[in-house]
Parts: sequence; structure tokens; C-alpha cells
Amino acid sequence: MKDCPYCAESIQPEAIKCRYCGSMLESGFSREWYRLREGKMLAGVCAGLSRQFGISVTALRLALVILVVGFGWGILLYAVLWVIMPYRDAPPAIASDSAPPAG
Repeated sequence: MKDCPYCAESIQPEAIKCRYCGSMLESGFSREWYRLREGKMLAGVCAGLSRQFGISVTALRLALVILVVGFGWGILLYAVLWVIMPYRDAPPAIASDSAPPAG
């Protein structure tokens, strides 16, 4: 665990956004969007976007359903994101001194 530099609450070491105060922790905002195999239901688009923006995957899926039912272009949006977003199997590892030795 590490402390948020803005509100001093304990947060996960790999966090990019504080869950308590909502502050972005990284100085540069990554524009790379990835689909994730972990937590995916169809193609991993919503799982990847939820990790990128730090919001609930359920909220993104609900928004997608609303776009599909209400406006009809949610399917097109999802299909385009499915094609252009590459897979990332796991979030980038944070280097630490407590990692077990390779061998």
C-alpha cells in the first residue's frame, strides 16, 4: 500500500487515481487503451476502459446498453473499439524490492 499525495489515504501501489479524493496520481495521462482478458464478458473493451479511467466496469456496461437500446449506435461504437484496441493480459507490473528472485 502507498499513501495518496493529496489526501494521505492508503491506496493500492498500482493505482492511477485515488479512490477517496479522485485525484489522478500519474503526472501524464496515458492515451493507450487496451482490452483486458481479466474480467471480460465479450471482448474485454469495457474491462479495459474501466481500468484506464478508474470507473466501475458495471457502469460502462450499463452505459453501453443504454447506447444500444436508446440510440442504436452503441453496437457500432463497441465494434470499432473491439477492432482498434489491442489486448493487454495484465496491468503493467510495478517494480519492487520485495519481488522473489528469478530462478
